[in-house]
Amino acid sequence: MKCFTTLLAMVAMAYSSLIYASSDGVTVVINQQTYQFDRPIRLASALSIVADNGDWYWPTAAAFNLNDPQAEREKAQVLDQIRQLLTHFDANSDTYATLNNLYEQISNWTVSTRIDIPVSYNRARLFYAENPMLQPGKYWLRLNGRPNVVHFSGVVLKPGAYQHLSDTSIYTAVHSIKKAKDVDRSYVYVIDPKGKVEKKGIAYWNLDFAQLMPGSQVYVPISSELFSNKLKELNERIAALAVHRVLPQ
Repeated sequence: MKCFTTLLAMVAMAYSSLIYASSDGVTVVINQQTYQFDRPIRLASALSIVADNGDWYWPTAAAFNLNDPQAEREKAQVLDQIRQLLTHFDANSDTYATLNNLYEQISNWTVSTRIDIPVSYNRARLFYAENPMLQPGKYWLRLNGRPNVVHFSGVVLKPGAYQHLSDTSIYTAVHSIKKAKDVDRSYVYVIDPKGKVEKKGIAYWNLDFAQLMPGSQVYVPISSELFSNKLKELNERIAALAVHRVLPQ
């Protein structure tokens, strides 16, 4: 009986150790390859596995926390907000058609909670602040070659990827895209590959001649109402959600 009790204790200890090790483990998916670590790991150490395996364009590299559902929750809330707004407009109006189009676009977005850190192997090795410790959990590091497109969404007739042209201003790029009637003609939201959102002027009185980085997103907003901020708030939420988009490669 004493031997049996000792054996049970040993099994319990082994099981507890397994659970503890599992809870402390780190899973890092780099593109489509999965790597397991039994303890927290620095970003530079994870990137070192593949740093020399491709011609990576680090400005478009991104890290996602696969254990954090925040992006999916925000997507659901944005879609719910659009559904509520649709009830306030006539089904034959331009605004209704635009909102319905936005709903379809965002429904088709793949999102994952992006971590607000730069992802660069060289910078992570050089700068402590850019080499965070990946704590227990599951992460996705997405690395790409240099893209040659800009992604347009929002009040455009054909949302999707368009050829990136060097030495082309935001104004020129936006005005080369066909847009729907209910478009805001004063501003667009530019989401650069690092996840920074900026509101850029495209009207004659506020022109911004900055250039677009390859791999950027441009969200073309719906025109706001004169006596309501609801559509303006929607535009801001969609632009913020775009930071967490998993863009097609």
